[in-house]
Amino acid sequence: MATLLEVFDLHVAYGKVEAVRGISLTVPEGGIVAIVGPNGAGKSSLLNALAGALPASGGVRYAGRSLAGLPVEDRVAAGLCLVPERRELFADMTVSDNLELGAFLGRGNRRETLAWVLEVFPRLRERLHQKAGTLSGGEQQMLALGRALLS
Repeated sequence: MATLLEVFDLHVAYGKVEAVRGISLTVPEGGIVAIVGPNGAGKSSLLNALAGALPASGGVRYAGRSLAGLPVEDRVAAGLCLVPERRELFADMTVSDNLELGAFLGRGNRRETLAWVLEVFPRLRERLHQKAGTLSGGEQQMLALGRALLS
């Protein structure tokens, strides 16, 4: 099985406080990895560094390509996207509009990907014309994931 994500000797610091110290991991295509730990262990710092939202040292390769120096938008265009727990939806816009924003970069076939997202999350199809801010917490998380998949 091919490797999708490789992280080696990654370090993330906030000033002099090191939040992530030398983590290395490999994720195969189709694989699942759980990052578990108590509050303050560096889980969010690791994910934010992988997404390019925090500076880090060490190496990261995604789909065989080094991410060194790539800004967030280039990482998203390459297919690497972070869906934060807080979702960050546009509450006054419809579900459909939020999904369209995810497809803005135009990677791949948007129509096919949207159909797949609505198949995976049928509840979103039922709510396409509803404002995102009126969705339940679980539905908002589905929308955030769907938007990321479209990016």
